[in-house]
Amino acid sequence: MTIERWYWQAVESINYPFPQRIHRDTSWLESEIINWCSTYQLIHNRKQEQRLRSALLAEFVARANADISRSMLRLIGLWTVWFFLLDDLTDSIHSVEMLADLHVRILAVVSGSGTRIGDHPLTCAAADLSALLRQNAGSVTFVRFQRAFAQTLEAHLWEVSTRIANIQPDSDSYTNMRLWSGAFLPIIALADMAQGFELPSYIFNHAIVQELIHAATQAVLWYNDLWSYPKEIQAHKAPPNIVHILAREHHLSLPEALSLAIAQHDQAMQRFLHLKAQARHLDDSERKVSRFVESIESWLRATQDWSRRTDRYRQETVRSVNA
Repeated sequence: MTIERWYWQAVESINYPFPQRIHRDTSWLESEIINWCSTYQLIHNRKQEQRLRSALLAEFVARANADISRSMLRLIGLWTVWFFLLDDLTDSIHSVEMLADLHVRILAVVSGSGTRIGDHPLTCAAADLSALLRQNAGSVTFVRFQRAFAQTLEAHLWEVSTRIANIQPDSDSYTNMRLWSGAFLPIIALADMAQGFELPSYIFNHAIVQELIHAATQAVLWYNDLWSYPKEIQAHKAPPNIVHILAREHHLSLPEALSLAIAQHDQAMQRFLHLKAQARHLDDSERKVSRFVESIESWLRATQDWSRRTDRYRQETVRSVNA
């Protein structure tokens, strides 16, 4: 399927109205990511290393976390890379039971159990990151992360099960599960920790804050779907992507489905901005809520800037708008 210029022009017209920033230690983070991935055998050769570098994941994390410490930048960066690698593995697995068995081991090591001989490299890497997280996070933050982490794994199982069964989910079901499968929520569960504070549970779980988080999550993951659709439609006849799902569900042409997906993205973004204004009354003297919201905004802006530069979506066979 050929994706025309108008598609990319529509996607690239989306703009997040937040500051464009980047951490000064981006190159250092990239080296840390490569070394860590090599240590845990997540990459095995120069070709895989180059593929990881061209994905610009260090830049992505650095754009989203311009002001945090080096240690936190590394922790958030490695978890982000781990989720990307898990997503790639999930796309290649053809057995729900096999993936569930892997998840059982991953959940065990994240909960504190030791690794075993024969564990998958992602399991061993998760054990390392979990130990590192325990050193830096309080118990409240760790519980939040574990909850979001487990739900992300469950969403991956759902995704694989629909693919194996050759079932195209309806848009409501997809929306519910996509909020978790994108792994944005576990990373946001660490956003306050990365900034050097912890939101009290009565604030983090306040209805306004939770709705704000979910609105931002839908916006950023719909944005991701817009970018990944051309690549996914070439790889799968019925990709798990909001553009394809809307087209099939409502019997729309690609331009119509794209317009509807963008409209849903924009509605989520407007809801986020509206809730941001409402959340101000929850602030304290240290502006913890505002700082937390600003961290989410940084992830949104980083997603925009990174998506335009990464090789993860920029393939000559699907993208020619800048040719």
